[in-house]
Amino acid sequence: MRNPLYIFSLLLIIISCNIDEVYIDVFDPEQARLDSLNQRLEDKNIIFSYFDRNGIVLYDTTQSGVFYSITDKGDELVFPEINDIVSINIAGYYTNDSIFYTNDSIDLVIFDTNQQSLAESIGYFDPTKYYSPLVYTYNGLGSFFPVVSDHGYLSLLSDFKTSLGKSLSTISENGKIKILMPSGNAYGESGNTNNPVIPEDAVLIFDIHLIKIRK
Repeated sequence: MRNPLYIFSLLLIIISCNIDEVYIDVFDPEQARLDSLNQRLEDKNIIFSYFDRNGIVLYDTTQSGVFYSITDKGDELVFPEINDIVSINIAGYYTNDSIFYTNDSIDLVIFDTNQQSLAESIGYFDPTKYYSPLVYTYNGLGSFFPVVSDHGYLSLLSDFKTSLGKSLSTISENGKIKILMPSGNAYGESGNTNNPVIPEDAVLIFDIHLIKIRK
């Protein structure tokens, strides 16, 4: 007769061999903090590389860490003030792992523009979209895009609105600015699966052209 202890041990071995190992992903706040810092550093390297390759030496940042540069002050020393009606053109680009560098510049992927000529020139034209200058009442921010519009996603990017309002107040008609958003100020590690589709950890770059100021 076999030893009962032997039989019990054998059953434990058989049962343990049939149980799948389950790994539970436990959130580690310290690791998340380090990952965020590392991503921030990568984003800043992309932004500074973009500055270098495009000859941009003057830039500023908002309190939240969004970069912006005045690339053209405009025609006259007349700046947007609260309740002025402003018209702007916009082009949005993103960077991700598929970005590649040339000798002269960083090639970017465009994901938004209200300029039909630009959209057509790069094969981005969408006949279902309405191409025209974006017109709104300046209020010191960029809180002007209805959520249901082609550019409604911008109304959800609070750091974009803040940086647009701050930088737009420093240029005149025909002035131009660039806004560069680290991924943490935009869609972060999740990206955006809605329209427009933005990959995870993407730096966003916006070219803004102030067309008209109506007092």
